[in-house]
Amino acid sequence: MTNKESLLELKNVEMVVNQGTADERKILRQINLEIKEGDFICLLGGNGAGKSTLLNVLAGQIKPSQGEIFYQGKNIVQESEVKRSSYIARVFQDPKLGTAPRMTVAENLLLAAKRGERRSFRLRRLKDHEAEFKKELAKVNPDLPEKMNVAVDQLSGGQRQALSFLMATYKKPKLLLLDEHTAALDPKSSKKLMEATNDRIQNQHLTAVMITHRMEDALKYGNRLIVLDHGQVVKDYQGKAKDALTLQDLAAFFD
Repeated sequence: MTNKESLLELKNVEMVVNQGTADERKILRQINLEIKEGDFICLLGGNGAGKSTLLNVLAGQIKPSQGEIFYQGKNIVQESEVKRSSYIARVFQDPKLGTAPRMTVAENLLLAAKRGERRSFRLRRLKDHEAEFKKELAKVNPDLPEKMNVAVDQLSGGQRQALSFLMATYKKPKLLLLDEHTAALDPKSSKKLMEATNDRIQNQHLTAVMITHRMEDALKYGNRLIVLDHGQVVKDYQGKAKDALTLQDLAAFFD
C-alpha cells in the first residue's frame, strides 16, 4: 500500500478573539494537523471545543491569529474564501444554506455543474443535462429525480440537504467540509443522507472532514477520528486504532 499524499497541513494554528482585552479567549490552540488525500475525518468535540472555527479556518472564512496553512505545499493562510472555494466545498447544518430557494432543482444543479467556469450568455440547455442530473440525484435521494422542475423551497429538509450535498460534490472538490450536515434532519432522513454521503466519498475518492455530534456515526464512518477539546487536538485515531474504539471510549471524553 502506497503512502497517501499530503493535501493540507495546519502548523501551529491559533485563533484568539478579543485579543489584548480582559475578554481575550483562545478558541484554537496550537493546532498541528495533516490531512492526507483520501482521508475521511470525523471531528468530535463538546460545545465550544472549536470544531466549527476549525472548519471556518480551513475554508478561509476566517484568518487564524497565528500559524500557517499549506495546501499541496503552498502557504494559503492569506488566501481568500472565494479563491479557496475553487477546491474546497462545504455543506452546512442548515438545509436552507447552499441552494437557491426560488430556482428549481435542475437549475440549482446546473449552477453546480458550471461552478468555476467563466460566465456567458449561452443558452442554459437544461434538457441536455436532464438524464445526468436524474442519475446523480437518485444517488443521494430516491425522491429527487421526480422533483427536477420543483422550486427548492418546496422540498423537505432532507431532500434539500441531499441536494446541497450533491451540489457541493458535483464537481469533485479537493476537500469537502461537512459541518454537522445531518444534524437538523429527522433520524430517518439523517441516516439516508449519511449513507449517501459515505457512498459518494468512497466512490469519488474524496477527502473530507465531517463534524458530527453522533458518536455512532463517528465510529461507523471514516478512516480517522479526531477529538477536539478546548481548541486542541487531544486524540487522533487512525486505522485499526479507530476500528477498536467503542461508544464507551468516546463517551469518556464528554463525562
